[in-house]
Amino acid sequence: MDDPAARPSPLPLCPPDASAPCLAAILQTCGRAGFDVHPESGDGFLCASATFHQRGEGYFLSKRATLWAAESHEHLFVYRTARLDAPHWPTIRQDALERGMARIRPHDEHMVSYVSALVLCDELDAEAAEAVRRTRYSKSFWWGLRGWMRLRALALCVPPGAAAGEAVRYVGNAAARGALLSLVQTALHPLFSLSEYPR
Repeated sequence: MDDPAARPSPLPLCPPDASAPCLAAILQTCGRAGFDVHPESGDGFLCASATFHQRGEGYFLSKRATLWAAESHEHLFVYRTARLDAPHWPTIRQDALERGMARIRPHDEHMVSYVSALVLCDELDAEAAEAVRRTRYSKSFWWGLRGWMRLRALALCVPPGAAAGEAVRYVGNAAARGALLSLVQTALHPLFSLSEYPR
């Protein structure tokens, strides 16, 4: 039997108005980029999810003679917490992985699915920042014949009372440095500039 004292305490939830402008800007940018955005309600720290699906195909003379088809998917989960520290990051990582893996449907035309965990917080612990940076997870389906998946992780620290135009800190893993970071930068450009959390 596990020791209840050894388990991390529940995540400190953000008050409803904390990080609200950032969250709204990110979800609005997701919607403009073609994501299906779903606000999440309840007592948990997951506040929204968004999904994106893309299909490409090549055919010869007509669509009946399809030569190839490839699908890619993105499953983004946005979390809010007052403070992100090292004991709580694995909880968020695992929650995003479980939710994302439940939505992935590998088949012959599936190429890649990304599961993205984006955390908005008021405070970011240095150990948690390093844990987010070191996060690695990927999986192939049927030895890659039915595609693969990869986990993207990004934490964004927006202190209460941050002024417009002020630099806010972020930290992400290698997989998040492309599309996910670019989406967040686009969303927050009118509000804040981003600077990477120091190592």
